[in-house]
Amino acid sequence: MTLKESAANAAAQSLRTVFDQLDNGGTNPGDVRVANTAMDVAAVFGVTAQDYARLLNRS
Repeated sequence: MTLKESAANAAAQSLRTVFDQLDNGGTNPGDVRVANTAMDVAAVFGVTAQDYARLLNRS
């Protein structure tokens, strides 16, 4: 697994957590910060919205 794939997977997992919370009526601010930070790190490795769409649609 490459660094890009690892970063994309970590960010997608964080996003999934936040999306699940939204489905249940709210979010945890700490989880939102984690997702934002993970996406910032993933962006350094070239992760795009298309990568997230592919990963999030797998589950």
